[in-house]
Amino acid sequence: MVTLTRAEAGRRLALGLSSVVTDMPVVLALSPGGIRVASEIARSFGAVLDVIPVRRLEVSGRLHSTFGAVADAATLIQSDRVAQLGLPDDYVNAMATLAHREIAVVASAWRGGAPPVELTGRTVVLADDGLSDSLAVAAAARGLRDLGATRLIYAAPSASRALREAVSAACDQCLLLYDEAVPVEAFVCEADFSQTTRFEVRAMVRRSRPGFAAVVGP
Repeated sequence: MVTLTRAEAGRRLALGLSSVVTDMPVVLALSPGGIRVASEIARSFGAVLDVIPVRRLEVSGRLHSTFGAVADAATLIQSDRVAQLGLPDDYVNAMATLAHREIAVVASAWRGGAPPVELTGRTVVLADDGLSDSLAVAAAARGLRDLGATRLIYAAPSASRALREAVSAACDQCLLLYDEAVPVEAFVCEADFSQTTRFEVRAMVRRSRPGFAAVVGP
């Protein structure tokens, strides 16, 4: 099996997207891992690149206690999990508010001074490396809809069955390089096993924006 870097996966996805996207899209990266995929897609289209951080909501110090997720403009609460965990409404609301503050800080750091992109009436490609969980994708998709995206396409190297189901419910289209029978970890790997830093995320975002220098560093 051929092992791809995330950048290589992004270039291959861009070829597939070119046959289904006829207008200029906005490309949104779902995670630090997804930014390398998204950057190559944006570069191929000459499109603007942006980010959409997501935070899971869970009880601190308690295993298997996830009860929702938040993204820009969206709060996704799993009411059945809230009931199972016995969480009061005040606690749930406070955790959601805190998570929104955290992702606002992260988004600002990732953008490096570049503004968020206006999404109203736009086609949005939500690019990922396929390792995000279904709840994160669902929250991101809801947020992008609430921010005005009219067409939403999920693009990733591969996706689990659960992730595919979430994408099918939240997005208009799903473009994958490999089917769900192939684990993402089996073919997506950076040559040096390095993690994407916030400075690299900032550089990739700024590179796609006219007037912003693509500088790596604080």
